[in-house]
Amino acid sequence: MTTYLIDDEPNCTEVLQLLLEKHCPSVQINGIFNDSEKALEHILHTRPELIFLDIEMPMLNGFDLLRLCEPLDFKVIFTTAYDQYAVKAFKFNALDYLLKPIDKEELISAVKKMQSNLLPSLMQLNPAQHIKNNPIPERIALPVGYELVFVEVADIIFCESDGSYVSVFLHGQNKPIILSKSLRELEELLNNSDFFGHIIRIW
Repeated sequence: MTTYLIDDEPNCTEVLQLLLEKHCPSVQINGIFNDSEKALEHILHTRPELIFLDIEMPMLNGFDLLRLCEPLDFKVIFTTAYDQYAVKAFKFNALDYLLKPIDKEELISAVKKMQSNLLPSLMQLNPAQHIKNNPIPERIALPVGYELVFVEVADIIFCESDGSYVSVFLHGQNKPIILSKSLRELEELLNNSDFFGHIIRIW
């Protein structure tokens, strides 16, 4: 899921990034902002699916930022050191409200809430139908275990089939994503997208 981290304190975004990369690998961090006004520019230009948002920030606080983004077509997880804003936060349809220092279990729970919001609409369509309705997708959802991992199509280097499993190798990733999916299913998914990489069969 495309995600922005917004907090005026760099150490807070660094810690959050590390927690997400370690415990919530399905979250794709597309932007980290320590300036809320710059974050607003990016949100208005490229709408993310999820933002982690601090509240007390100079120039433009979290609530003011959200007002300028209305109508809100993305989910918000607040990350703040103050508990007095919780009621107001949920008026903005907050997905969750995490107090700093962020607890990893609470973070994992919040991300699962986001996934449960995405899963029903995605699972109504099989992957081929999803691509048919969205001819040139920027990203695709790959079923890994009991969750969906969102990847940029442009980041896929090649796919390798070994029996009943397919390994998807991504740019900048040391390890491939392993799918319990037939090569034919993956070919159908990718051939209908703008993927021009290599598919390798191992017999």
